Amino acid sequence: MRTGMLVLLAAVAVTATVGSVAVAADGAAVFKAQCAKCHGETGQADTAPGKALKTPALAGDAKVAGMALPDIVAAVKANKKHESFIKKLSDDDISAAAGYAKDLASKK
Repeated sequence: MRTGMLVLLAAVAVTATVGSVAVAADGAAVFKAQCAKCHGETGQADTAPGKALKTPALAGDAKVAGMALPDIVAAVKANKKHESFIKKLSDDDISAAAGYAKDLASKK
């Protein structure tokens, strides 16, 4: 009985660890599929649509880097430039992409 419980706990721990890695990978994928069109894959906002829309660069943005994830999610959802695609994404997708954007903001 005790061995069975230990195996169950180990399986839950592995699942939780693997799940957190998957979120980071999903965030990068969502960002590249939706956000990189304007913000650029590196967060430099160096794309033609990004330049046309005067999209801010995320890379090296100290304000975004210092924001809490829920605040970034709220800002993304409130941005009128995001209206065309934001409704197509789940809250988990938006949160994952926001986490990836925060990571880009912490880099130069």
